Amino acid sequence: MSAPIATTFDNIVNHLDARAEQNGGGLPVTETDTFRTLNFSLMLSISHYIEDRFIEKRLSGLFIASFQKLSLFIPQQERYAAVAKTSKDVWIIGEPDVLPPFLADSVQFFRPADQACRDYWIVLSDDPRFRIALFARERPHPGPPPIVPGKNGHTNGRRRFEGFWTYRDEYIDAIRNSIQEHYIRQELRVLPQADPAVAVQ
Repeated sequence: MSAPIATTFDNIVNHLDARAEQNGGGLPVTETDTFRTLNFSLMLSISHYIEDRFIEKRLSGLFIASFQKLSLFIPQQERYAAVAKTSKDVWIIGEPDVLPPFLADSVQFFRPADQACRDYWIVLSDDPRFRIALFARERPHPGPPPIVPGKNGHTNGRRRFEGFWTYRDEYIDAIRNSIQEHYIRQELRVLPQADPAVAVQ
């Protein structure tokens, strides 16, 4: 049986492909509300766009981000401290290879509920003024992937992904509901460092 996050991804992609067929063929960009991509650098730019927009607008809605492991979150903590200044809820999912820092009471960290979750790149803003989600799955590499440091805690662009970003409410709802139901569970929570002094000011 597929993991819930994999099922959600496949269901959206299948629906996206069906829409593309109705519109005359599977174009890489299917409609103005959803965009397909395999480009690592573009996905990184979209991630930063979502974060920056949330911060600039001082939004208060839910913000979700997934990392393969929490050590990759550490270089991003200043950005997420800024998100947490106004957001009522920030959910970070990642393998706890390090103890996460305390940023704010609104920031909660969770370990992946299954192996499949580690293969997904998710950044989601759910605020009435700005609803958008990036949802991508890492594709198997034909050989051992090169380990080369990249910007902001990301490895270099030779990692291969398939995915999309979307403004479409039904897709955003499906992603949020899947994460909320299967991954944001109390038994999966990773408690951050207790000392608020480690928080980014």
